[in-house]
Amino acid sequence: MEIGNGKINPWRNPGWYLISYGKPVTASSSEERKGPEQAVDENVQTWWRALTAESGEWLQVDLEKEYTVNAVQINFADDGIDIPVPGKLQRTTQARYIEEKDYVTRWKLEGSPDGEHYFMIEDKSEAETDLPHDLIVKEKGVRLRFLRLTILEVPYGQRPCISGLRVFGVGDGQKPRTPKFEAVRENALDMMIKITDGDAVGYNILWGSSPQKLYHSYMIFGMEQRVGALVKDREYYVRVDAFNENGITEGNTVKLMEDQ
Repeated sequence: MEIGNGKINPWRNPGWYLISYGKPVTASSSEERKGPEQAVDENVQTWWRALTAESGEWLQVDLEKEYTVNAVQINFADDGIDIPVPGKLQRTTQARYIEEKDYVTRWKLEGSPDGEHYFMIEDKSEAETDLPHDLIVKEKGVRLRFLRLTILEVPYGQRPCISGLRVFGVGDGQKPRTPKFEAVRENALDMMIKITDGDAVGYNILWGSSPQKLYHSYMIFGMEQRVGALVKDREYYVRVDAFNENGITEGNTVKLMEDQ
């Protein structure tokens, strides 16, 4: 969401959408069970990890067709950092200390329409900052199909890990159709949502105490989800919205059914 100065409409749809989810990804090298596909699975608990700590390891996502890309988020992850620790703080069992040296995170982000000819999108090869969750915004948009991140340096000389190479823009296709779903209250606190017909990338489950007060939400990329966030003896209404790279389609609001 774009947050500017002054009042905004908090219910408006975003201007850009995630266009990298589940897209093909390749890498210069990968550790077993930490392959490049885990950089686009929208799961913060998984990540790609390179086999070496050498400068120049890279990760590339293929959007499968040309898009106008407006923003890229690069989320680094930490995995088994092996650094010498000078000692333990008093009254602690862990080896902890305050780092006195400044470290940097350096990389280059390039784009290509064909996977052969690349142009620079953002060059942080001389950066003096350590930004583990960087966001590159191109308001006017950049046309590309391939996006390649080359990692030059990370703190402590560790093997680079990327938990999210997230690309945002707007597709030129159709929005998903209105999803059909079942919403059943299994007990006082839990409800089960099952999408029975849908063609979306993901879904946003909204619920509340009236059709006009659907203030709670849960985003999923699958077709069903158990939600354990209800209040005992309270009546609920549920709506499931569908989204893809082209936009959002609002679903129909239904009253939460009691399990028979």
